[in-house]
Amino acid sequence: MEFHRTVRKPATVSVVPLIDILVTLLFFFIVTMKDYEKKKAKPEVQVSLPESGGLTVRTTKATRATLTLDRDGKAYLEGVLVVEGYLKEYLISNLKERPGLKLALRVDEACPHGKFIEALGAASEAGYGRDDIVLPVRKSSFVPPPTVPENP
Repeated sequence: MEFHRTVRKPATVSVVPLIDILVTLLFFFIVTMKDYEKKKAKPEVQVSLPESGGLTVRTTKATRATLTLDRDGKAYLEGVLVVEGYLKEYLISNLKERPGLKLALRVDEACPHGKFIEALGAASEAGYGRDDIVLPVRKSSFVPPPTVPENP
């Protein structure tokens, strides 16, 4: 028995209705996004933030002067190199300028012990009491400022 085969047409998709739908969706999204941007600009919750005009700021003065002894035994008072033999005078003038100031003594581990004792003696002679001298127990991380060589 012989079967007849029917010839089928190739399947085609019409693009024109798809383009119409695409343009309609594009138009819809453009219109809704413009409306969304307008709504986004308005805050939904009104917040009133406090102003800083009523705040008071307290400043504190330094309560300690720092005397540093480096590994060579050189003394630095507040980062300024003290001339050898004049530590007591530096400490007296510092105490006169800033009365009630305590003295924090930072000493490098490699500093000669004699220089440390001299510094304690100079501080007590300058007028610092036993309670006015603070001795931190840690290695000094002080780096002396670079010195400028004098002209020969």
